[in-house]
Amino acid sequence: MKKKICIFCSLSSFNTGMPISTYKLAAGLVREGRFDVCAVLPEEGDLGSRLRGAGAGVTVIPFNRVRAKPALLLLFVLTYFTAGFRFYRFIKKRGIDIVHFSDIIDAPFYPWAKLAGARVVGHVRVCTGGAIIRRIFRCWAQFFCSRIITVSKFTKCYYGFGKRAAVIYNPGPDRENFNFNATAPIPPNILTVASFRYEKGHHNFLKIASSIIKKYPSKQPRFTIIGGKVPGHEKYYNEIMGDIKRMGLDGCLTVTDNIPHEQVAAIMFDAAILLHVPDWEEALGGVVLEAMASGAAVVAYDCGGVGECFTNGVSGFLVKRGKIDEVADRAVSLLSDFELREKIVTEARKELDAKFSMALYIGGVEKIYDSICR
Repeated sequence: MKKKICIFCSLSSFNTGMPISTYKLAAGLVREGRFDVCAVLPEEGDLGSRLRGAGAGVTVIPFNRVRAKPALLLLFVLTYFTAGFRFYRFIKKRGIDIVHFSDIIDAPFYPWAKLAGARVVGHVRVCTGGAIIRRIFRCWAQFFCSRIITVSKFTKCYYGFGKRAAVIYNPGPDRENFNFNATAPIPPNILTVASFRYEKGHHNFLKIASSIIKKYPSKQPRFTIIGGKVPGHEKYYNEIMGDIKRMGLDGCLTVTDNIPHEQVAAIMFDAAILLHVPDWEEALGGVVLEAMASGAAVVAYDCGGVGECFTNGVSGFLVKRGKIDEVADRAVSLLSDFELREKIVTEARKELDAKFSMALYIGGVEKIYDSICR
């Protein structure tokens, strides 16, 4: 009899890395055929539709995810126990063997799965919180989880996880969408992809864009920001839009606002360079992997697990965080030297295929499941 796997995800959209990775996990497990796969979501949405299309059953248990603001925290508390008890009954009734939680924001529901008698796998895809928060989460996860999966070596070290944590790299982007057939000279288009929150580093991108224009006056580079407003962060969005005009970039910089994930691939295909310059510790860098698949050379801040995506100087460039002019210099060198960019792009695709594949990803997860179901 097939083991029953329930994937729990606190988001129902399909425009950020976590739900996209959740879908890939469920779809990959269904294709392998070894497990009976279902999912629990807080509401209907694009993720639920895609999961059903992939052959996974979907159950909606309404709840509000935990937030820092008092009013939102109260909403979480008001729905938590009702949702938790429904989740507990769902696991018991369905005879779920393993509950796989998609990310750290699902952590409040770990206890319900353990109380219901399921094995618990906690997937950690983000690096957040200070030392105290990290210590609390580490203890919480180690107590309630049978195994922990982190998306990078950096993430595992960030939380101080021990031997019970396994590093399993994401499968990377869908090669059917994020793909290129050959490297050819393209216009000097420079891209960044991030929703508008301060830690995503749009202010860094604007400074780098200004520096590139000064260093590369013989051409007219174009810049694109793929991203839109985030509820609660509208002030930052408005500040960036004002800075674009103030810095004289409005004639050469485009902001797409929020677009479907599939449309990102088309824009990346026409980009010469991806700049990834956040002000936080990136757990891995899904956008970086998408650029590597799409033929855009990557110049990124050396933050978090980004350095595990590619080899510095071979398949991309890492620059110390805050070094605006150094990022601009790397970008100009790639714009000026087609052979260099072609070499970087070719090596990036080789490294992507060797380290980030669906077969490696699903195989690694299945080994975790097998180890806790003996």
